[in-house]
Amino acid sequence: MEPRKQQVMTTFLAYRNTLDAHYDQRERVIKCSRDITALSKKMVFSLLRITQDSPEKVFKDVEFKHNQVLELFAKMSKEMQGSNAMKYNRQATPGIQEYIEAVGLWRFLQYNELITKKQVLESLTIESDGNAMPLVSVTDEDYLLGISDLPGEVNRYCINSIGKGDREAVSKCLAFLRMLKEGVSLVLSVRKYNNLEKKVPVLNSSLEKIEKAFYSMTIRECEMENINPATISASGIAAECNMDTS
Repeated sequence: MEPRKQQVMTTFLAYRNTLDAHYDQRERVIKCSRDITALSKKMVFSLLRITQDSPEKVFKDVEFKHNQVLELFAKMSKEMQGSNAMKYNRQATPGIQEYIEAVGLWRFLQYNELITKKQVLESLTIESDGNAMPLVSVTDEDYLLGISDLPGEVNRYCINSIGKGDREAVSKCLAFLRMLKEGVSLVLSVRKYNNLEKKVPVLNSSLEKIEKAFYSMTIRECEMENINPATISASGIAAECNMDTS
């Protein structure tokens, strides 16, 4: 083979190997992100059972799943060192956002507060040789899109609480979503996030549903307080129903 052809072939093979390595690494990040997404959803499902099981049991189960998620992040972290952190951020961000949604719901149910970006980063930091090492980088957009998915899960928790007659939990959900809406609106007034704007209608819908539910519960409680059981008689009930008691 002529030297020039040999040089071209060598260069082509080098490019091919580089591209193959890039696509293989990209696929590994995608797989980790999908696994993180699936396990984070399981965390959410476990948390929503808090209206049926004891909080201690639920949080213990979530803690176990959370440790498994961190193992997946540690695996993904090996593929996202240096410049690769931003290079493969698009492939990693679905898992990161789903994780933020899960730990955000966890924080809300435990402490009745919105998780901060700093707390998210702390949860994704491990100790290595006595030094704190973040597993992945979390962008502002990752954080905002993650917490903007919380209304749907908070709404589900609220519905379960209504079934239990837990007015306090419904009130807590209402206050939380109002605060979240105020924060999201403030962010969008300063900077434009197209993907965040798309989630605002869902936030408004969830807030409206909870407001109506809280209103209905309040009206029912007021009605029940005005009913005096001592004034209710069999004849009175029958008269109301146009029935003959004889």
